[in-house]
Amino acid sequence: MIIVAAIAVVGTSILSVNLALQTRANQRADDRQQAALDAARRIAVQLVTLNHDSAKQNLDAIAADSTGSFRDQWDKIANSFVSVLESGKVQSGGEVKEAGIVMISDDHATVLTAVTSTVKNTEAPDGQQRVYRMKMTLDNTGERWLVSNVEFVA
Repeated sequence: MIIVAAIAVVGTSILSVNLALQTRANQRADDRQQAALDAARRIAVQLVTLNHDSAKQNLDAIAADSTGSFRDQWDKIANSFVSVLESGKVQSGGEVKEAGIVMISDDHATVLTAVTSTVKNTEAPDGQQRVYRMKMTLDNTGERWLVSNVEFVA
């Protein structure tokens, strides 16, 4: 009888530990997904929210949230892009309507975002509504998620 009780206690303990470990792993996965989604939403908004009066700051914010080949490309075009924004008196603001994870691991994520934006410039002073779908690749630096590729998809 004592042996049966001891086996039951050990079995229950093992199940409890296993359940606690699984719960913690699930929470880490949920936290990772939420962090990747939050980063993708923030970066998508940065990409469509630009103002000729703060062009340099807008573009610097995008650079700070980017890495890899996207960062390399961004660094090459940022200065000329400031001129385009300023000469066209561009003002745009946007929001993410939906975002979803296509794939995620500890190091990389692919996120699709649906974004709307209103763009005003010298050619459209009253503004034009635009809709974008972006496929974003994010890399986890250990501290935060950074965008390493952006594709505009149909």
